[in-house]
Amino acid sequence: MARKTKEEAQATREGILDAAQVCFHEYGVAGTSLAMIGARAGYTRGAVYWHFKNKTEILTAMIERERIPFIERLRRTTSSKRNTPVLDLRSALLVSFQELADDERLRNMMEIMLRNDLSVESQAMQELQLEASREELGIFAAAFQRARELGQLREGVDVDTVARIVSTSLTGVLYSAMLEPELFEIRRDGAETLDAILSAFVKPGVFTPGAAPTALPTEDEA
Repeated sequence: MARKTKEEAQATREGILDAAQVCFHEYGVAGTSLAMIGARAGYTRGAVYWHFKNKTEILTAMIERERIPFIERLRRTTSSKRNTPVLDLRSALLVSFQELADDERLRNMMEIMLRNDLSVESQAMQELQLEASREELGIFAAAFQRARELGQLREGVDVDTVARIVSTSLTGVLYSAMLEPELFEIRRDGAETLDAILSAFVKPGVFTPGAAPTALPTEDEA
């Protein structure tokens, strides 16, 4: 019975997060109340409060739910057990572009994160985004550092510079796809932008622009 109760509590929590994401996407963070989230999920406001104290906690949980698989996959690209950091980083990002293209929930979450309605909750979300961006930037730099150690980068390339260019360029693709989806397509433009950057900084022969993703590192190889 205890196990069933725990499973039911988790299902309720997930249902609240799903409902919150819909509400935040439709009405904005500032325009959404906990009562609205509870009504959309089919629960009382008390049930929402039992799991989350406020909207900031809900936003944090929403972001972590979508971010954890992405960041765990990204971390594996810096593995010292493999000699293909450029291919691994490229594949991890291509998989993410594919997921965003195929999963409406992920796209909606991205749009919520890229908006800013100046609410207290949005400010807190921006802080989370800053922390996440710094972590991702560090992973990019570590992957390129590994590539430099293996002699895969062009002469004189600064790994921190490449990491920043990748980060800012891909953020631009995501933001453009949100604003003008008829002109920009995440999977296509993300892949083309990434390959253009890698071609400029990586030695010829290390990867093939336009190629399909290679096999991602496993947990044992991380």
